[in-house]
Amino acid sequence: MKCLIIDGYNAISKIKAFDAKKDISLEASRLSFIGALSDFRRRNSLFDKIIIVFDGKSENLGLARETHGNIEILFSHKDKDADKAIVDILRVSSGKNRITVSSDDNFIKNHTRVFGCEIMSIKELEDLISLKKRPAKSKIIKEDLENNKMDDITNELRKYWGVG
Repeated sequence: MKCLIIDGYNAISKIKAFDAKKDISLEASRLSFIGALSDFRRRNSLFDKIIIVFDGKSENLGLARETHGNIEILFSHKDKDADKAIVDILRVSSGKNRITVSSDDNFIKNHTRVFGCEIMSIKELEDLISLKKRPAKSKIIKEDLENNKMDDITNELRKYWGVG
C-alpha cells in the first residue's frame, strides 16, 4: 500500500493558502487543508492512504484519530509532538508499506531516510495538491513555429535517436 504521511502544521505554515486562513482560526486552516487533500485524493489515486499528523489537540493518551472522507487525521497527545508520532508510525509501518513523508522538518526528514521511506518537500506537496486549475495540455500548432525552427528540432531529434 502506498501511503502519504504529512506533518500537518509544518505544511499549513508553509503553504500560503492555508497559512492565511489561520487569521480566521487554526481550525479553519486545518479544515481547508484537509478539504484540499480530499479533493486531491478524489482526482488522483497516487496514494492509497493519506495520513495527516498534527500536534496534540487534547489531553488524550496516545493518538486521537479522526477521519474526513478518505483522509485519516491524527492528533498527538500533549506529551508527544507530531514529529515523534510520525517517527513511531514509520517505525511500525515502514517495512509493510511504501511510505512517503511530506515535511520540511529536519528531524522528520532524517528519520524518514533511516526507515528507507521517501521524502516529499512541502513545496512538492503544494504543487501536487495545487488548488489552482492547471491549464489544459495544449498541442503545438504547426503555424506557431517557423519552418526553419521545425527543421532544427527535427534534425536534433534525428541525431538524438540516431536515425540520420
